[in-house]
Amino acid sequence: MAIETVRLVQFAPALGPPDDGTLDRICETVRRTDADLVVFPELTTTGYHIFDRLPAYAEPIGGETTTRIGRAAVSADTHVLFGMAVANGDEIYNSAVWIDRDGAVRGRYDKRQLWGEEKTVFTPGTDLLVVEGSNYTFGIQICYDLNFPEQSASFAKAAIDVLINISAWSVSMSSDWDRLLSARALENGAYVLACNRVGDEHETTFHGHSAVYNPDGTIAARLKSDAGTLSRRLSDELLDRERNRNPMRRDRRERSAEITRISIERD
Repeated sequence: MAIETVRLVQFAPALGPPDDGTLDRICETVRRTDADLVVFPELTTTGYHIFDRLPAYAEPIGGETTTRIGRAAVSADTHVLFGMAVANGDEIYNSAVWIDRDGAVRGRYDKRQLWGEEKTVFTPGTDLLVVEGSNYTFGIQICYDLNFPEQSASFAKAAIDVLINISAWSVSMSSDWDRLLSARALENGAYVLACNRVGDEHETTFHGHSAVYNPDGTIAARLKSDAGTLSRRLSDELLDRERNRNPMRRDRRERSAEITRISIERD
C-alpha cells in the first residue's frame, strides 16, 4: 500500500524512561491516526537531556518500546518513524526507527552528526538510511545532520522524493531552522518533512515549528511553538512540476571534481 498522507507529531515527551507515560501517549497517538505515516521527534521516548541516565533508558531493538509501538502501528495500519536511544551491545545510538504497518522494525538510522554533549555518550552512526516505498523514496536524518550538505548531496544522488528530519531543535538555533530546511528541499527537488519537539528541559527551550516544505523550497504548512499535529498529502504532480522547472536531477554530473588550489599572496 502506498504512503500518500503523513502526520507530524510535535511532541513534548516527559524527561524519563519510556514507561513513565510517554510510551502510552505515543501509542495512543499512533492508534488514533488515519495517516499512512506518522512521525515523532528525536529522542521522543525519553526526552532529550538524558545523558547521565542513558544506560538505564536506552533499549535494544525488539524491546518494550519497539514492540508496543509496533502493535499500535498494526492497529492503525500505519507506518511509524520515531526517535529513541538504542542500545546495541556496549554502544548506545541516537536513532530514528522505522516500523511498518505489520509492526516490524524495517530500518534504523543512527545519527551521524552528534551535537554538543551528545558526543560524550552516543556512538555516531556510519551509514545513511533510504526507505523505498511503493510510490516514494524517503531519506532519514536527525536534527544536526541538517547542517551538513554532503549528506543532502548523498540523498540527492539516491534520488529521494522525501527527506524526513526528526529533531530536538532549540529556540537558540531557530534562525537556522527555516533556511536549512528550505535549502535541503530545493537542492534535492524533494519534499522535506521536519518534525521538531516542543517544551522545556533544563535550560533548553525547544523551537517546535514542525513543517512540510515543497520541493521548490517553499513552506506548504507549518506549526507554531505549541504541541500539535500537522497532516499533509504528498503529490506526484508537484514533484514532477518542480523537477521539470529545475532539471537538477537530469543535469547532475556524478563524477567528483578535482580541486585546483592557487595562491594569490606575494612572496
